[in-house]
Parts: sequence; structure tokens; C-alpha cells
Amino acid sequence: MSDDIVRLMEENLLAVFNEHDADARLAVIRRNCAPHVRWSDAEETVVGHDRLHEKAQALLDGPLAGLDFVQAGPVHQVANMGYLNFEVYAPSTTDVLIAGFDVALVEDGVIAQLFTVVTQEPPATP
Repeated sequence: MSDDIVRLMEENLLAVFNEHDADARLAVIRRNCAPHVRWSDAEETVVGHDRLHEKAQALLDGPLAGLDFVQAGPVHQVANMGYLNFEVYAPSTTDVLIAGFDVALVEDGVIAQLFTVVTQEPPATP
């Protein structure tokens, strides 16, 4: 198993999507992602460091404000692909609000493509 893929996947989850300091988040994105990284989720595909950072910031300021991402199992990998399950919680709760997984394709030691799939949406509010 490649320690680089494990590190990249874990830092992507915890130091990008759990990081509320914009400068710290952007530094991790620039270190761990290819300049033209492609991140796809159910809503859209964004390309490049700045767009990935902007979308992460918008999520953290919007629907994910105040929530915490937690790694839900080990990083799995095949060749240059990493797979990591995650869960999202509100502070001081044990109820999973959101669950899903990230898949990353790693090229030249950095994430070239990232895919996020949400498998459990938050409950609808009346």
C-alpha cells in the first residue's frame, strides 16, 4: 500500500474539507493536488486549485457550516486509485448526518482527479 495515497486521501478529507482556515486549506490543496485537478460531485465538476478551494469554502460556509468530517474506515487502494469513506456529524452528536466516499486518482504523487459520492443525505427538515 502506498503511504502517499493514504496521506493524500486523509489530508484531503481532514485538512481540506474539515479546515476552516482558508489559507491553511489552500496550502494543502496546492501541495496535494495537481494544478489542473478535477473534482466532481453530483452537482458539478470544478477544475484547478482555486476552483476546488472556492467550492470547499462555499460548502463550509453554507450547507456544511459547523459540521465535522470524520474518516469512516481505512484508505483502500488499487494501483494509483485511493478510496476513503467519510461521515459528517454535527458537533457533540453521534448521529451521522451525511455519509459518502471519495475516490482519488493520483498521478506524479498528487491528486489529479477527485470524485465525491454522497450515499446518505441529511434528513429533510419540515
